[in-house]
Amino acid sequence: MGTVKVRFIERDYFRKVMLENSEHMSEQQTEKILDSIGKTWVDYTFKFYENGSMTIIDNHTDLQVPLSDLKGASYDFYVKQRIKLIKENLMEKILQSA
Repeated sequence: MGTVKVRFIERDYFRKVMLENSEHMSEQQTEKILDSIGKTWVDYTFKFYENGSMTIIDNHTDLQVPLSDLKGASYDFYVKQRIKLIKENLMEKILQSA
């Protein structure tokens, strides 16, 4: 497995969710809504290591972010990535022992 780096851009996450869940909203309407929110969107890089440890880097500040600071979409992203990597690791082990 090695080190797995995954980037999470909160604005892109919400854009994708909005477009997937609305048949009638155009990309331009989605962009307009996201622009009008007036929020600073998080931009993190998650580094998952083979030994199970992880670091989160804020791409705006280049500072490390503690897991306890994750909220909402970034926490959801983290959980889904962790589950995905655990499943992949288990499959590798199953295939090696077969």
